[in-house]
Amino acid sequence: MIRRFLGAAFSYMQGAAKMSERPVLMFTKSFFPALVLIAGLLTPVLAQAANPSPDESAAPHITSKAFGSWTLHCQPAHEEGAEPLCAVAETVQTASNKVIAVISIGRRHPGDPVNIVVSLPANVSFPSSVHIRTDKDDKWGLELQWQRCIPGACIAGGELNPAAIAHWSSLQTDGNIVFQDAAGDEVAVPMSLRGFGDAYNAFNK
Repeated sequence: MIRRFLGAAFSYMQGAAKMSERPVLMFTKSFFPALVLIAGLLTPVLAQAANPSPDESAAPHITSKAFGSWTLHCQPAHEEGAEPLCAVAETVQTASNKVIAVISIGRRHPGDPVNIVVSLPANVSFPSSVHIRTDKDDKWGLELQWQRCIPGACIAGGELNPAAIAHWSSLQTDGNIVFQDAAGDEVAVPMSLRGFGDAYNAFNK
């Protein structure tokens, strides 16, 4: 199921450059819709993975390589001269394998800004924002603005600047994704930076 979904997401990414030239907030306009698919739609899709489709083998070939808590997903170039399409992601699950958060990081072309999107349950408050805290001493962390909600999930995102990438790459800590639920209470979803540096280095090659 995961592989079939990633195939659909990467297929969408290939066509994203042909979309409207109108920028989508602060994101690289050609890559944000694909990250929305990878990070945002992955949550409800994985939640329904108990009934896989018999045509899963028809999905485009996706390679996945794990680096600690993070995984590099790539689809080979779809045509001669094109670039492979890759994203680094961490999926946060409960003990019963229910997906509660997905973090995805990537860019459409080398040299483009690196974007990050986080998918969380749709039970959130507005106005508010999402904070990724790298450890217990990181009181504020990386702030991400909500972008949109889809059935089953709300998606926050922004640009991941080089300083943040370098900082995250130097850490092997357990952090939290912090947001406000619909009741206005602060919720902290555990995440990890273990393996992020290696995964991002592999993504950047």
